[in-house]
Amino acid sequence: MKTIRTFTLFFAMLCIAFSAQAQGKHGGKRNEKIDAARTAYLTDKMNLNAEQSQKFWPLYNEYDAKRNELRRVSRPFKGQDLDKFTDAQLKEQMNLMFDTRQKEISLDKEYADKFQKIISIRQLAALYKGEREFMKVLLQKLNDEKAKN
Repeated sequence: MKTIRTFTLFFAMLCIAFSAQAQGKHGGKRNEKIDAARTAYLTDKMNLNAEQSQKFWPLYNEYDAKRNELRRVSRPFKGQDLDKFTDAQLKEQMNLMFDTRQKEISLDKEYADKFQKIISIRQLAALYKGEREFMKVLLQKLNDEKAKN
């Protein structure tokens, strides 16, 4: 019964998220709807109770914003022709990429400790697994939508 409820909730949220995509270039609204779908999906996967959810999601959103900022700042070679870089520039960009990955790992460890003050280690593991699952489903839906157009 819980599985049926989970899938129903998840797919309803995904439908909302993808309907925003179909409406054109409303990136902000689409991202909000995808975030809402992700929150619902992860809340269910982690089996958060109301008290945990109230404490967890503001902290997770803070973590997610910091993680996204790290990724935004360091996107070496994005959309660029590698032939336009010197070897020294390529090495510098790669070092920046490695430094960013290390900062992401440090951020993950820092917030894992903070999360465990609110949720159990089992729920934290479910979070990480659920994030990967949600991303796979989201990418598949996006690919399906692109194939239709």
